Amino acid sequence: MGEKKVLTDGTHTIELYHLQNFGHHDGMIIAYFPKEKVLLEADGYNPQAANATPPSPASPYTASLYDNIQRLKLDVQRVVPVHYPADNRVITMAELTRWAGRSASTQ
Repeated sequence: MGEKKVLTDGTHTIELYHLQNFGHHDGMIIAYFPKEKVLLEADGYNPQAANATPPSPASPYTASLYDNIQRLKLDVQRVVPVHYPADNRVITMAELTRWAGRSASTQ
């Protein structure tokens, strides 16, 4: 697929991106729905309980996912992890930012 592939039916668009510097697996991709501002990802961020404290240092996978989102300049409002949180809450970019060990000012 290369670094990016766009799929569309004329109404909906899905952008697939190859993750760079993502140590989990060289072939990992993310799916971004630009109209909806939704990102679907696997193994970059696995949500813990809503009141859990992020580890220090952050997971290298979560940090890499965040860095790739920034590199690609994706306007993400909602993150949908394949390993969905047990409480079914909506995962926001703010939550991902916190767990990636980044500050809101680096968004």
